[in-house]
Amino acid sequence: MQNIMGEIEKTVEKILENKYKDSLKIIRMSKTSRELLEELKKECPHVPEKEIISLFKSVAAGTKMVDSAIIAAAHNMEYNATHPSKKEKTWLDNLFTKEARKIISPKELMKDKKLYKEFIDYISKLEEKYDNEDPPDIAILRRRVTAFLKERVKKK
Repeated sequence: MQNIMGEIEKTVEKILENKYKDSLKIIRMSKTSRELLEELKKECPHVPEKEIISLFKSVAAGTKMVDSAIIAAAHNMEYNATHPSKKEKTWLDNLFTKEARKIISPKELMKDKKLYKEFIDYISKLEEKYDNEDPPDIAILRRRVTAFLKERVKKK
């Protein structure tokens, strides 16, 4: 399996390298493409030059929309480079107060299978109380989670 993955990675690398080389040829042959490249390097300083260059070899080559597609793709890459995605959270994160995090982190809780099962049972029982009512404010649930953690984690 690893051998197949290694072959796939080599194939992808080769395709990307060929795309880059073909893009360089396109840029060398066209004054408009060279000017566009220079403009995009200024407008998208956080995108590696090689990635911008590789945009010039596209399936839309030869159509009227190719420049627009290159510009849009470069600007999208710049946006992604300057706006990283948010850190992934677990479903527990909203239930943890700062005090609870000092006791144990949500990820550590999830690793402790016995404690995690007890925690899920506790949350389920809390939610059952409110099945036929309006749910309580999140602050109430957070306080109860913190109290649960203080009681259970100290015993370990």
